[in-house]
Amino acid sequence: MTTFIEQLPTKWEIEDLFATPGRINMLREGVVTLIGVKRLESEALFVSSEGGGTLRETSRVDFAGRQRYWWLARKVAGVVRRVMLSELEVQNCTVDKPCINCPVCGLLGGLNTDTNRALASRVKLQDLISVEEYEYDEKFRVRQPDDPNSGDPTPFQEVIVPPGTRFPFIVRVVKPSRFDIGAFVYANHIADGLGYGNYSKLRGDASTRWLAIFDGFAHVSVYDLLLGGDDIEARISDLVADPPGPVNKGNTLTGDTLDSLVREWVSSKEVWSGESGSA
Repeated sequence: MTTFIEQLPTKWEIEDLFATPGRINMLREGVVTLIGVKRLESEALFVSSEGGGTLRETSRVDFAGRQRYWWLARKVAGVVRRVMLSELEVQNCTVDKPCINCPVCGLLGGLNTDTNRALASRVKLQDLISVEEYEYDEKFRVRQPDDPNSGDPTPFQEVIVPPGTRFPFIVRVVKPSRFDIGAFVYANHIADGLGYGNYSKLRGDASTRWLAIFDGFAHVSVYDLLLGGDDIEARISDLVADPPGPVNKGNTLTGDTLDSLVREWVSSKEVWSGESGSA
């Protein structure tokens, strides 16, 4: 089955993006909206600022009638960017010093102060705010010294996000190409396995279930989804039937068609990179 994704341009060159600078200017060249649910598969710690003392507490926010766990979008975007740089084997480009000359910078933007070149990110993530209510459950833990003979263990406390916690995940890609959509879904899949948040070597694993991809700027917010109650997938299904905003409803991808596409995108870079000769 041919989908609207196959009708998108294969891949943008960097200079094509400079021809229409700024995310607002690029809106006239199309938007793809992806909606899914991220679920933590292990405990995680999302600290937005470091405080004093020995307590590390996951960020929280009063939102849609509840106090909820707050996972900043930039904590996802940073991991996704690192994965893309590694998987695409980009040289001379880092998160801290983007080159503004590679496919990753073309999609995720950046500023190079040496060349004074800058691009806006064409990917916009909404902050992730939990379906489940925030629970203040202080865990008492001990950190062992690097050298067991150098001192005593250090006690500390954490308020973590428990495994199974769900977060609506809304992503928009402006001026999209097949490469953009496939690369993001692929990198997000690997990032889920690497983990997010503080001390992610030991935790922060997640999974993403994509539930809908819209051809257009679907006016959907995390707030709208959370107001509908805990059955977040049912709420998204309702939106699929009648998505608000300038959306080509006949092109919406859901169900088996979407699942099949996602499996293709995450199984092989050649499917979306334009290297297989099937563009």
